[in-house]
Amino acid sequence: MGTDELLFAPEEEEQLSEAPWKVLIVDDDREVHSFTRLALHDFTFERKPIHFISAYSAAEATEILKEHDDIAIILLDVVMESETAGLDLVETIRYHLDNTTIRIIIRTGQPGIAPERYVIDHYDINDYKEKTELTTDRLYTTIRSALSQYKQIVELLNKKNEIYATLITDTLTGLGNRVKLNYDLDTEMPMSLVLLNIDAFSMINDVYGFEVGDQMLLQFGKILRESSCTECTIYRLEADIFAILTSQKEIQDIQKEVLRIQSAITKHLFLINGIDHRVNVTMGVVEHEIGNMIQKAEIALREARKMSRNRVQVYSDNLAVIKQIKENTKWTKWLKDALDNNKLIAYYQPIVDCGSGEIVKYEALVRLEHDGVIYTPFHFLSTARYAGLLYQITQRVFEQACARFSTTALDFSVNITDQDLIEHGFIEFIEQTRKHYGIESGRIYFEILEDSSILTNPIAEKHLNELITLGYRLCLDDFGVQCSNFAQLGNLDLDIVKIDGIYIKDIDVNKKSRIVTESILFFTHKIGVKTVAEFVHSAQVYDIVKAMGIDYAQGYFLGEPKPDLI
Repeated sequence: MGTDELLFAPEEEEQLSEAPWKVLIVDDDREVHSFTRLALHDFTFERKPIHFISAYSAAEATEILKEHDDIAIILLDVVMESETAGLDLVETIRYHLDNTTIRIIIRTGQPGIAPERYVIDHYDINDYKEKTELTTDRLYTTIRSALSQYKQIVELLNKKNEIYATLITDTLTGLGNRVKLNYDLDTEMPMSLVLLNIDAFSMINDVYGFEVGDQMLLQFGKILRESSCTECTIYRLEADIFAILTSQKEIQDIQKEVLRIQSAITKHLFLINGIDHRVNVTMGVVEHEIGNMIQKAEIALREARKMSRNRVQVYSDNLAVIKQIKENTKWTKWLKDALDNNKLIAYYQPIVDCGSGEIVKYEALVRLEHDGVIYTPFHFLSTARYAGLLYQITQRVFEQACARFSTTALDFSVNITDQDLIEHGFIEFIEQTRKHYGIESGRIYFEILEDSSILTNPIAEKHLNELITLGYRLCLDDFGVQCSNFAQLGNLDLDIVKIDGIYIKDIDVNKKSRIVTESILFFTHKIGVKTVAEFVHSAQVYDIVKAMGIDYAQGYFLGEPKPDLI
Protein backbone atom coordinates (compact mmCIF):
# COMPACT_ATOMS: atom_id res chain seq x y z
CA MET A 1 0.00 0.00 0.00
CA GLY A 2 1.37 3.43 -0.95
CA THR A 3 1.76 6.39 1.32
CA ASP A 4 -1.27 8.17 -0.18
CA GLU A 5 -3.40 5.10 0.24
CA LEU A 6 -2.29 4.83 3.87
CA LEU A 7 -3.10 8.47 4.58
CA PHE A 8 -6.57 8.32 3.08
CA ALA A 9 -7.56 4.83 4.20
CA PRO A 10 -11.11 4.75 5.64
CA GLU A 11 -11.17 5.13 9.41
CA GLU A 12 -12.89 2.60 11.61
CA GLU A 13 -16.30 3.83 12.72
CA GLU A 14 -16.23 5.08 16.32
CA GLN A 15 -18.41 3.03 18.65
CA LEU A 16 -20.68 5.39 20.59
CA SER A 17 -21.60 4.53 24.13
CA GLU A 18 -25.19 4.43 25.35
CA ALA A 19 -27.06 7.07 27.35
CA PRO A 20 -26.61 10.16 25.13
CA TRP A 21 -26.39 13.67 26.51
CA LYS A 22 -29.83 15.20 26.85
CA VAL A 23 -30.20 18.74 25.56
CA LEU A 24 -33.49 20.60 25.98
CA ILE A 25 -34.32 23.27 23.37
CA VAL A 26 -36.86 25.77 24.71
CA ASP A 27 -37.97 28.25 22.03
CA ASP A 28 -41.28 29.22 20.47
CA ASP A 29 -39.59 29.45 17.03
CA ARG A 30 -39.63 26.03 15.35
CA GLU A 31 -36.89 27.03 12.94
CA VAL A 32 -34.51 27.44 15.91
CA HIS A 33 -35.18 23.81 16.85
CA SER A 34 -34.52 22.65 13.27
CA PHE A 35 -31.33 24.67 12.96
CA THR A 36 -29.96 23.38 16.28
CA ARG A 37 -30.65 19.75 15.43
CA LEU A 38 -29.07 20.14 11.98
CA ALA A 39 -25.98 21.99 13.24
CA LEU A 40 -25.25 19.35 15.88
CA HIS A 41 -26.52 16.21 14.15
CA ASP A 42 -23.08 14.53 14.24
CA PHE A 43 -21.88 16.00 17.54
CA THR A 44 -20.30 13.69 20.14
CA PHE A 45 -18.65 14.31 23.49
CA GLU A 46 -16.90 11.61 25.46
CA ARG A 47 -18.13 9.14 22.78
CA LYS A 48 -21.75 10.01 23.52
CA PRO A 49 -24.12 11.72 21.05
CA ILE A 50 -26.79 14.30 21.84
CA HIS A 51 -30.45 13.48 22.32
CA PHE A 52 -32.55 16.60 21.68
CA ILE A 53 -35.81 17.30 23.49
CA SER A 54 -37.99 20.16 22.28
CA ALA A 55 -40.29 22.46 24.22
CA TYR A 56 -42.06 25.45 22.66
CA SER A 57 -42.98 27.26 25.87
CA ALA A 58 -41.70 27.67 29.41
CA ALA A 59 -44.72 25.80 30.75
CA GLU A 60 -44.06 22.81 28.48
CA ALA A 61 -40.37 22.87 29.47
CA THR A 62 -41.29 22.80 33.16
CA GLU A 63 -43.26 19.58 32.71
CA ILE A 64 -40.41 17.99 30.73
CA LEU A 65 -37.89 18.94 33.42
CA LYS A 66 -40.06 17.33 36.07
CA GLU A 67 -39.93 14.06 34.14
CA HIS A 68 -36.23 14.21 33.21
CA ASP A 69 -33.77 15.01 35.98
CA ASP A 70 -30.75 14.10 33.84
CA ILE A 71 -30.93 16.85 31.21
CA ALA A 72 -27.43 18.27 30.79
CA ILE A 73 -28.10 21.53 28.93
CA ILE A 74 -31.05 23.79 28.28
CA LEU A 75 -30.88 26.19 25.31
CA LEU A 76 -33.38 28.78 26.51
CA ASP A 77 -35.12 31.64 24.74
CA VAL A 78 -36.27 34.54 26.92
CA VAL A 79 -39.35 35.93 25.17
CA MET A 80 -41.99 33.24 24.59
CA GLU A 81 -45.49 33.20 26.07
CA SER A 82 -44.39 36.28 27.98
CA GLU A 83 -41.47 38.69 27.81
CA THR A 84 -39.87 37.07 30.87
CA ALA A 85 -40.99 33.46 30.35
CA GLY A 86 -37.42 32.22 29.92
CA LEU A 87 -36.11 34.07 32.95
CA ASP A 88 -39.04 32.84 35.03
CA LEU A 89 -38.15 29.30 33.97
CA VAL A 90 -34.60 29.83 35.26
CA GLU A 91 -36.06 30.63 38.69
CA THR A 92 -38.26 27.54 38.52
CA ILE A 93 -35.33 25.30 37.61
CA ARG A 94 -32.99 26.55 40.31
CA TYR A 95 -35.34 27.19 43.21
CA HIS A 96 -38.51 25.13 42.72
CA LEU A 97 -37.10 22.07 40.98
CA ASP A 98 -33.86 22.50 42.94
CA ASN A 99 -31.78 21.57 39.90
CA THR A 100 -28.31 23.10 40.19
CA THR A 101 -26.51 20.76 37.79
CA ILE A 102 -28.22 21.56 34.48
CA ARG A 103 -26.30 24.10 32.39
CA ILE A 104 -28.58 26.97 31.31
CA ILE A 105 -27.61 28.86 28.16
CA ILE A 106 -29.73 31.89 27.34
CA ARG A 107 -30.18 32.19 23.56
CA THR A 108 -32.22 35.27 22.78
CA GLY A 109 -33.16 37.17 19.64
CA GLN A 110 -34.26 40.24 21.59
CA PRO A 111 -31.32 41.31 23.77
CA GLY A 112 -32.94 44.69 24.35
CA ILE A 113 -35.67 43.09 26.46
CA ALA A 114 -33.18 40.98 28.45
CA PRO A 115 -29.78 42.74 28.45
CA GLU A 116 -26.81 40.42 28.97
CA ARG A 117 -25.28 42.15 32.00
CA TYR A 118 -28.60 42.38 33.82
CA VAL A 119 -29.41 38.71 33.19
CA ILE A 120 -25.93 37.53 34.24
CA ASP A 121 -26.11 39.62 37.45
CA HIS A 122 -29.62 38.58 38.50
CA TYR A 123 -30.14 35.01 37.28
CA ASP A 124 -28.28 31.76 37.88
CA ILE A 125 -27.37 31.01 34.26
CA ASN A 126 -24.16 29.68 32.75
CA ASP A 127 -23.94 31.48 29.42
CA TYR A 128 -25.66 34.20 27.39
CA LYS A 129 -25.73 34.25 23.58
CA GLU A 130 -27.55 36.27 20.98
CA LYS A 131 -29.06 34.15 18.23
CA THR A 132 -27.36 36.20 15.52
CA GLU A 133 -23.89 35.42 16.89
CA LEU A 134 -24.48 31.72 17.50
CA THR A 135 -23.09 30.20 14.27
CA THR A 136 -22.65 26.48 13.83
CA ASP A 137 -19.07 26.62 15.09
CA ARG A 138 -19.94 28.88 18.02
CA LEU A 139 -22.84 26.60 18.92
CA TYR A 140 -20.51 23.58 18.78
CA THR A 141 -18.00 25.28 21.10
CA THR A 142 -20.70 26.45 23.51
CA ILE A 143 -22.30 23.01 23.80
CA ARG A 144 -18.97 21.23 24.24
CA SER A 145 -17.89 23.62 26.97
CA ALA A 146 -21.23 23.30 28.76
CA LEU A 147 -21.13 19.49 28.62
CA SER A 148 -17.62 19.49 30.06
CA GLN A 149 -18.87 21.61 32.96
CA TYR A 150 -21.91 19.40 33.44
CA LYS A 151 -19.78 16.25 33.50
CA GLN A 152 -17.46 17.69 36.15
CA ILE A 153 -20.39 18.83 38.30
CA VAL A 154 -22.09 15.42 38.06
CA GLU A 155 -18.84 13.65 38.98
CA LEU A 156 -18.37 15.92 41.99
CA LEU A 157 -21.98 15.42 43.01
CA ASN A 158 -21.66 11.64 42.68
CA LYS A 159 -18.50 11.73 44.79
CA LYS A 160 -20.27 13.86 47.36
CA ASN A 161 -23.19 11.42 47.44
CA GLU A 162 -20.77 8.52 47.76
CA ILE A 163 -19.06 10.18 50.73
CA TYR A 164 -22.43 11.01 52.28
CA ALA A 165 -23.61 7.43 51.82
CA THR A 166 -20.48 6.24 53.62
CA LEU A 167 -21.07 8.78 56.37
CA ILE A 168 -24.66 7.66 57.07
CA THR A 169 -24.24 3.89 56.54
CA ASP A 170 -23.08 1.24 58.97
CA THR A 171 -20.26 -0.57 57.19
CA LEU A 172 -21.06 -4.01 58.62
CA THR A 173 -24.82 -4.29 58.13
CA GLY A 174 -25.47 -1.69 55.44
CA LEU A 175 -28.12 -0.14 57.69
CA GLY A 176 -28.31 3.54 58.47
CA ASN A 177 -26.13 4.65 61.37
CA ARG A 178 -26.51 7.23 64.14
CA VAL A 179 -25.79 10.10 61.74
CA LYS A 180 -28.61 8.93 59.45
CA LEU A 181 -30.98 8.55 62.39
CA ASN A 182 -30.23 12.09 63.54
CA TYR A 183 -30.92 13.32 60.02
CA ASP A 184 -34.23 11.42 59.79
CA LEU A 185 -35.31 12.77 63.19
CA ASP A 186 -34.88 16.35 62.02
CA THR A 187 -38.61 16.82 61.47
CA GLU A 188 -41.62 18.42 63.11
CA MET A 189 -43.62 15.21 62.69
CA PRO A 190 -44.25 13.10 65.83
CA MET A 191 -42.17 9.92 65.65
CA SER A 192 -41.75 6.68 67.57
CA LEU A 193 -38.25 5.36 68.23
CA VAL A 194 -37.15 1.99 69.61
CA LEU A 195 -33.60 1.22 70.74
CA LEU A 196 -32.70 -2.45 70.94
CA ASN A 197 -29.72 -3.80 72.89
CA ILE A 198 -28.72 -7.45 72.43
CA ASP A 199 -28.37 -8.95 75.91
CA ALA A 200 -24.94 -10.37 76.83
CA PHE A 201 -23.59 -9.78 73.32
CA SER A 202 -20.07 -9.12 74.65
CA MET A 203 -20.04 -12.67 75.99
CA ILE A 204 -20.66 -14.00 72.47
CA ASN A 205 -17.66 -12.00 71.22
CA ASP A 206 -15.51 -13.23 74.11
CA VAL A 207 -16.45 -16.90 73.78
CA TYR A 208 -16.85 -17.36 70.01
CA GLY A 209 -14.83 -14.46 68.58
CA PHE A 210 -15.63 -11.29 66.68
CA GLU A 211 -16.34 -13.09 63.41
CA VAL A 212 -19.26 -14.95 64.99
CA GLY A 213 -20.37 -11.71 66.66
CA ASP A 214 -20.36 -9.92 63.29
CA GLN A 215 -22.40 -12.70 61.70
CA MET A 216 -24.93 -12.42 64.50
CA LEU A 217 -25.20 -8.66 64.00
CA LEU A 218 -25.82 -9.20 60.28
CA GLN A 219 -28.56 -11.74 60.98
CA PHE A 220 -30.04 -9.54 63.68
CA GLY A 221 -30.32 -6.63 61.26
CA LYS A 222 -31.99 -8.91 58.72
CA ILE A 223 -34.53 -10.11 61.31
CA LEU A 224 -35.39 -6.52 62.19
CA ARG A 225 -35.98 -5.68 58.52
CA GLU A 226 -38.18 -8.74 58.03
CA SER A 227 -40.18 -8.47 61.26
CA SER A 228 -40.71 -4.69 61.34
CA CYS A 229 -43.47 -2.86 59.51
CA THR A 230 -42.79 -1.88 55.91
CA GLU A 231 -42.79 1.82 56.84
CA CYS A 232 -40.21 1.32 59.61
CA THR A 233 -36.58 2.31 59.10
CA ILE A 234 -33.87 0.19 60.72
CA TYR A 235 -30.50 1.47 61.97
CA ARG A 236 -27.43 0.15 63.71
CA LEU A 237 -26.12 2.85 66.03
CA GLU A 238 -23.10 1.17 67.60
CA ALA A 239 -21.84 -2.25 68.70
CA ASP A 240 -24.99 -4.25 69.59
CA ILE A 241 -27.45 -1.34 69.69
CA PHE A 242 -30.01 -1.07 66.88
CA ALA A 243 -32.90 1.32 66.32
CA ILE A 244 -36.32 1.29 64.66
CA LEU A 245 -37.94 4.57 63.62
CA THR A 246 -41.50 5.12 62.43
CA SER A 247 -43.95 8.00 62.24
CA GLN A 248 -47.10 8.42 64.29
CA LYS A 249 -49.48 7.53 61.46
CA GLU A 250 -47.86 4.21 60.64
CA ILE A 251 -48.27 2.41 63.97
CA GLN A 252 -51.02 3.37 66.39
CA ASP A 253 -49.92 0.96 69.08
CA ILE A 254 -46.13 0.97 69.09
CA GLN A 255 -45.91 -1.16 72.23
CA LYS A 256 -47.71 -4.07 70.57
CA GLU A 257 -45.40 -3.76 67.60
CA VAL A 258 -42.38 -3.76 69.92
CA LEU A 259 -43.53 -6.90 71.72
CA ARG A 260 -44.12 -8.61 68.38
CA ILE A 261 -40.57 -7.78 67.26
CA GLN A 262 -39.16 -8.91 70.60
CA SER A 263 -40.99 -12.22 70.25
CA ALA A 264 -39.66 -12.71 66.71
CA ILE A 265 -36.09 -12.15 67.92
CA THR A 266 -36.46 -14.45 70.92
CA LYS A 267 -37.81 -17.28 68.76
CA HIS A 268 -35.19 -16.91 66.04
CA LEU A 269 -32.40 -19.48 65.88
CA PHE A 270 -29.07 -17.94 64.89
CA LEU A 271 -27.10 -20.64 63.07
CA ILE A 272 -23.46 -19.57 62.78
CA ASN A 273 -20.61 -21.94 61.89
CA GLY A 274 -22.79 -24.92 62.74
CA ILE A 275 -23.65 -23.64 66.23
CA ASP A 276 -27.14 -22.57 67.28
CA HIS A 277 -27.51 -19.36 69.24
CA ARG A 278 -30.52 -17.64 70.77
CA VAL A 279 -30.58 -14.06 72.04
CA ASN A 280 -32.82 -11.78 74.02
CA VAL A 281 -33.10 -8.01 73.65
CA THR A 282 -33.70 -5.15 76.03
CA MET A 283 -35.58 -2.25 74.50
CA GLY A 284 -36.15 1.43 75.22
CA VAL A 285 -39.18 3.01 73.55
CA VAL A 286 -40.22 6.59 72.87
CA GLU A 287 -43.81 6.88 71.65
CA HIS A 288 -45.06 9.61 69.33
CA GLU A 289 -42.82 12.49 70.42
CA ILE A 290 -40.79 15.32 68.89
CA GLY A 291 -37.28 16.35 69.93
CA ASN A 292 -34.45 14.66 71.86
CA MET A 293 -35.69 11.29 70.68
CA ILE A 294 -32.38 9.43 70.87
CA GLN A 295 -31.60 10.79 74.32
CA LYS A 296 -35.03 9.80 75.60
CA ALA A 297 -34.80 6.31 74.10
CA GLU A 298 -31.35 5.85 75.64
CA ILE A 299 -32.72 6.89 79.03
CA ALA A 300 -35.55 4.36 78.68
CA LEU A 301 -33.05 1.68 77.64
CA ARG A 302 -30.82 2.48 80.61
CA GLU A 303 -33.81 2.23 82.95
CA ALA A 304 -34.76 -1.13 81.44
CA ARG A 305 -31.25 -2.51 81.88
CA LYS A 306 -31.24 -1.44 85.53
CA MET A 307 -34.32 -3.59 86.10
CA SER A 308 -33.40 -6.75 84.19
CA ARG A 309 -32.56 -8.13 80.79
CA ASN A 310 -35.10 -8.99 78.09
CA ARG A 311 -37.24 -6.05 79.17
CA VAL A 312 -39.14 -3.27 77.39
CA GLN A 313 -39.26 0.18 78.97
CA VAL A 314 -41.33 3.07 77.59
CA TYR A 315 -39.95 6.55 78.20
CA SER A 316 -41.72 8.94 80.54
CA ASP A 317 -40.64 11.99 82.48
CA ASN A 318 -41.22 10.05 85.72
CA LEU A 319 -38.53 7.43 85.18
CA ALA A 320 -36.15 7.03 88.12
CA VAL A 321 -33.16 7.65 85.90
CA ILE A 322 -34.64 11.01 84.84
CA LYS A 323 -34.95 12.03 88.46
CA GLN A 324 -31.37 10.88 89.08
CA ILE A 325 -30.08 12.91 86.15
CA LYS A 326 -31.87 16.00 87.44
CA GLU A 327 -30.47 15.41 90.92
CA ASN A 328 -26.94 14.93 89.57
CA THR A 329 -27.24 18.09 87.53
CA LYS A 330 -28.41 20.06 90.56
CA TRP A 331 -25.74 18.71 92.90
CA THR A 332 -22.95 19.08 90.36
CA LYS A 333 -23.82 22.77 90.07
CA TRP A 334 -24.03 23.15 93.84
CA LEU A 335 -20.74 21.32 94.37
CA LYS A 336 -18.88 23.50 91.88
CA ASP A 337 -20.40 26.58 93.46
CA ALA A 338 -19.33 25.37 96.91
CA LEU A 339 -15.77 24.71 95.69
CA ASP A 340 -15.59 28.15 94.09
CA ASN A 341 -17.01 29.98 97.10
CA ASN A 342 -15.53 28.05 100.05
CA LYS A 343 -18.86 26.53 101.03
CA LEU A 344 -17.44 23.05 101.63
CA ILE A 345 -16.99 23.00 105.38
CA ALA A 346 -15.21 20.52 107.66
CA TYR A 347 -17.28 19.38 110.65
CA TYR A 348 -15.66 17.45 113.51
CA GLN A 349 -17.11 14.51 115.45
CA PRO A 350 -15.40 13.37 118.65
CA ILE A 351 -14.06 9.86 119.17
CA VAL A 352 -14.03 8.76 122.82
CA ASP A 353 -11.68 6.34 124.57
CA CYS A 354 -13.98 3.69 126.05
CA GLY A 355 -11.60 3.13 128.96
CA SER A 356 -11.21 6.73 130.13
CA GLY A 357 -14.28 8.34 128.61
CA GLU A 358 -12.09 11.15 127.29
CA ILE A 359 -12.13 12.59 123.77
CA VAL A 360 -8.87 11.47 122.22
CA LYS A 361 -9.38 12.30 118.55
CA TYR A 362 -11.84 13.70 116.02
CA GLU A 363 -13.04 12.66 112.60
CA ALA A 364 -13.22 15.45 110.01
CA LEU A 365 -16.44 15.17 107.99
CA VAL A 366 -17.43 17.25 104.98
CA ARG A 367 -20.57 19.37 104.83
CA LEU A 368 -21.93 21.52 102.01
CA GLU A 369 -23.63 24.83 102.68
CA HIS A 370 -26.13 26.10 100.11
CA ASP A 371 -28.53 28.98 100.70
CA GLY A 372 -28.02 28.72 104.46
CA VAL A 373 -28.79 24.97 104.60
CA ILE A 374 -26.12 22.44 105.63
CA TYR A 375 -26.10 19.16 103.68
CA THR A 376 -24.36 15.90 104.62
CA PRO A 377 -22.40 13.77 102.10
CA PHE A 378 -25.41 11.48 101.82
CA HIS A 379 -26.90 14.02 99.41
CA PHE A 380 -23.92 14.76 97.17
CA LEU A 381 -21.18 12.13 97.50
CA SER A 382 -22.35 9.92 94.61
CA THR A 383 -22.64 12.99 92.39
CA ALA A 384 -19.17 14.11 93.42
CA ARG A 385 -17.80 10.74 92.36
CA TYR A 386 -19.68 10.90 89.06
CA ALA A 387 -18.44 14.44 88.41
CA GLY A 388 -14.83 13.64 89.38
CA LEU A 389 -14.81 16.09 92.30
CA LEU A 390 -13.92 13.76 95.17
CA TYR A 391 -10.23 14.68 95.23
CA GLN A 392 -10.99 18.41 95.37
CA ILE A 393 -13.35 17.78 98.29
CA THR A 394 -10.71 15.74 100.12
CA GLN A 395 -8.16 18.53 99.61
CA ARG A 396 -10.50 21.13 101.12
CA VAL A 397 -11.37 18.98 104.14
CA PHE A 398 -7.76 17.97 104.81
CA GLU A 399 -6.48 21.54 104.66
CA GLN A 400 -9.24 22.80 106.97
CA ALA A 401 -8.58 19.94 109.40
CA CYS A 402 -4.84 20.64 109.45
CA ALA A 403 -5.52 24.31 110.12
CA ARG A 404 -7.92 23.49 112.94
CA PHE A 405 -5.72 20.92 114.71
CA SER A 406 -2.52 22.93 114.37
CA THR A 407 -3.53 24.63 117.63
CA THR A 408 -4.29 21.42 119.59
CA ALA A 409 -2.46 18.22 120.45
CA LEU A 410 -5.37 15.92 119.51
CA ASP A 411 -5.21 13.41 116.71
CA PHE A 412 -7.67 13.56 113.84
CA SER A 413 -8.81 11.43 110.90
CA VAL A 414 -9.82 12.30 107.35
CA ASN A 415 -11.67 10.08 104.88
CA ILE A 416 -9.93 9.36 101.60
CA THR A 417 -11.33 7.59 98.53
CA ASP A 418 -10.06 5.40 95.75
CA GLN A 419 -10.04 8.48 93.49
CA ASP A 420 -7.77 10.31 95.94
CA LEU A 421 -5.32 7.43 96.10
CA ILE A 422 -4.83 7.26 92.33
CA GLU A 423 -4.04 10.98 92.01
CA HIS A 424 -0.35 11.29 91.16
CA GLY A 425 0.07 14.42 93.28
CA PHE A 426 -1.77 13.04 96.32
CA ILE A 427 1.24 12.27 98.54
CA GLU A 428 2.93 15.56 97.67
CA PHE A 429 -0.24 17.50 98.57
CA ILE A 430 -0.62 15.70 101.91
CA GLU A 431 3.00 16.25 102.88
CA GLN A 432 3.09 19.92 101.86
CA THR A 433 -0.15 20.71 103.72
CA ARG A 434 0.87 18.87 106.87
CA LYS A 435 4.29 20.57 107.00
CA HIS A 436 2.74 23.96 106.31
CA TYR A 437 0.64 23.68 109.48
CA GLY A 438 3.41 22.02 111.52
CA ILE A 439 1.55 18.78 112.29
CA GLU A 440 3.35 15.49 112.88
CA SER A 441 2.28 12.73 110.51
CA GLY A 442 1.62 10.33 113.42
CA ARG A 443 -1.33 12.48 114.53
CA ILE A 444 -3.18 11.98 111.23
CA TYR A 445 -5.36 8.94 110.48
CA PHE A 446 -6.59 8.26 106.96
CA GLU A 447 -9.86 6.35 106.81
CA ILE A 448 -10.38 4.11 103.80
CA LEU A 449 -13.29 1.91 102.83
CA GLU A 450 -12.89 -1.83 102.47
CA ASP A 451 -13.31 -1.44 98.73
CA SER A 452 -11.89 -3.79 96.11
CA SER A 453 -10.89 -0.88 93.85
CA ILE A 454 -8.56 0.41 96.59
CA LEU A 455 -7.16 -2.95 97.56
CA THR A 456 -6.41 -4.08 94.00
CA ASN A 457 -5.25 -0.86 92.33
CA PRO A 458 -1.43 -0.78 92.17
CA ILE A 459 -1.24 3.03 92.32
CA ALA A 460 -3.57 3.13 95.34
CA GLU A 461 -1.58 0.38 97.04
CA LYS A 462 1.68 2.24 96.38
CA HIS A 463 0.31 5.45 97.89
CA LEU A 464 -1.03 3.62 100.95
CA ASN A 465 2.40 2.12 101.56
CA GLU A 466 4.01 5.55 101.14
CA LEU A 467 1.63 7.04 103.72
CA ILE A 468 2.52 4.32 106.20
CA THR A 469 6.24 4.79 105.55
CA LEU A 470 5.87 8.53 106.17
CA GLY A 471 4.32 7.79 109.58
CA TYR A 472 0.63 8.36 108.88
CA ARG A 473 -1.93 6.05 110.49
CA LEU A 474 -4.35 3.88 108.52
CA CYS A 475 -7.94 3.20 109.55
CA LEU A 476 -10.35 0.79 107.82
CA ASP A 477 -13.81 2.36 107.83
CA ASP A 478 -17.24 0.68 107.82
CA PHE A 479 -15.76 -2.79 108.22
CA GLY A 480 -18.32 -5.55 107.82
CA VAL A 481 -20.54 -4.23 105.01
CA GLN A 482 -18.34 -4.10 101.91
CA CYS A 483 -16.07 -6.99 100.94
CA SER A 484 -16.06 -8.22 104.56
CA ASN A 485 -12.87 -10.16 103.93
CA PHE A 486 -10.99 -10.82 107.15
CA ALA A 487 -7.91 -11.72 105.14
CA GLN A 488 -7.61 -8.07 104.09
CA LEU A 489 -7.04 -7.09 107.71
CA GLY A 490 -3.81 -9.03 107.62
CA ASN A 491 -2.78 -7.62 104.25
CA LEU A 492 -3.06 -3.97 105.32
CA ASP A 493 -0.85 -2.33 107.94
CA LEU A 494 -3.81 -1.00 109.92
CA ASP A 495 -3.91 0.93 113.18
CA ILE A 496 -7.68 0.97 113.62
CA VAL A 497 -10.75 -0.88 112.32
CA LYS A 498 -14.07 0.95 112.55
CA ILE A 499 -16.93 -1.50 112.99
CA ASP A 500 -19.80 -0.43 110.78
CA GLY A 501 -22.71 1.23 112.51
CA ILE A 502 -25.18 -1.26 111.03
CA TYR A 503 -24.01 -3.73 113.68
CA ILE A 504 -23.63 -1.21 116.51
CA LYS A 505 -26.87 0.76 116.35
CA ASP A 506 -29.06 -2.24 117.33
CA ILE A 507 -26.49 -4.26 119.24
CA ASP A 508 -28.61 -3.86 122.38
CA VAL A 509 -31.55 -5.73 120.79
CA ASN A 510 -30.11 -7.76 117.90
CA LYS A 511 -28.27 -10.96 118.78
CA LYS A 512 -26.82 -11.32 115.27
CA SER A 513 -25.26 -7.88 115.41
CA ARG A 514 -23.56 -8.78 118.67
CA ILE A 515 -22.23 -12.05 117.19
CA VAL A 516 -20.78 -10.28 114.13
CA THR A 517 -19.19 -7.62 116.34
CA GLU A 518 -17.67 -10.28 118.60
CA SER A 519 -16.19 -12.03 115.55
CA ILE A 520 -14.58 -8.80 114.35
CA LEU A 521 -13.23 -8.10 117.83
CA PHE A 522 -11.78 -11.59 118.14
CA PHE A 523 -9.82 -11.19 114.92
CA THR A 524 -8.66 -7.61 115.54
CA HIS A 525 -7.44 -8.49 119.04
CA LYS A 526 -5.45 -11.38 117.57
CA ILE A 527 -3.64 -9.12 115.07
CA GLY A 528 -3.23 -6.23 117.48
CA VAL A 529 -5.50 -3.70 115.77
CA LYS A 530 -7.66 -1.32 117.80
CA THR A 531 -11.39 -0.87 117.11
CA VAL A 532 -13.91 1.95 116.97
CA ALA A 533 -17.67 1.45 117.37
CA GLU A 534 -19.64 3.79 115.10
CA PHE A 535 -23.29 4.86 115.52
CA VAL A 536 -23.24 4.87 119.31
CA HIS A 537 -26.55 6.65 119.78
CA SER A 538 -27.56 5.77 123.34
CA ALA A 539 -26.21 5.04 126.82
CA GLN A 540 -27.29 1.40 126.49
CA VAL A 541 -25.28 0.91 123.29
CA TYR A 542 -22.30 2.76 124.78
CA ASP A 543 -22.30 0.51 127.84
CA ILE A 544 -22.42 -2.62 125.67
CA VAL A 545 -19.51 -1.64 123.39
CA LYS A 546 -17.42 -0.75 126.46
CA ALA A 547 -18.24 -4.07 128.07
CA MET A 548 -17.33 -5.96 124.86
CA GLY A 549 -13.83 -4.45 124.89
CA ILE A 550 -14.10 -2.10 121.93
CA ASP A 551 -11.36 0.54 122.26
CA TYR A 552 -13.12 3.67 121.02
CA ALA A 553 -16.67 4.87 120.46
CA GLN A 554 -18.19 7.45 118.11
CA GLY A 555 -21.79 8.58 117.66
CA TYR A 556 -24.42 11.20 118.39
CA PHE A 557 -24.71 10.11 122.03
CA LEU A 558 -21.09 11.14 122.51
CA GLY A 559 -21.13 14.15 120.25
CA GLU A 560 -22.63 15.32 116.96
CA PRO A 561 -20.45 16.61 114.11
CA LYS A 562 -19.93 20.35 114.61
CA PRO A 563 -17.87 23.04 112.87
CA ASP A 564 -15.96 23.54 116.15
CA LEU A 565 -14.35 21.15 118.63
CA ILE A 566 -16.12 20.31 121.86
